Amino acid sequence: MYNASGEFAIRVGIPAKSGVSGGIVGAVPGNIGIGIYGPALDKKGNSVAGMRLLELLSSKYHLSIF
Repeated sequence: MYNASGEFAIRVGIPAKSGVSGGIVGAVPGNIGIGIYGPALDKKGNSVAGMRLLELLSSKYHLSIF
């Protein structure tokens, strides 16, 4: 999540790792693992759609580890 890791942790709460190609892998311990690909990147090098989807899933299904 590069320079957005702190904000991502607070907003989403799913441990994740992003790549500069637009991929994100996240895992909720004891629950689910998810892989997302969205080629459009934000200024910090993270997938715009991927981060938004993880935020929505975390909120809807209460997946935050915090």
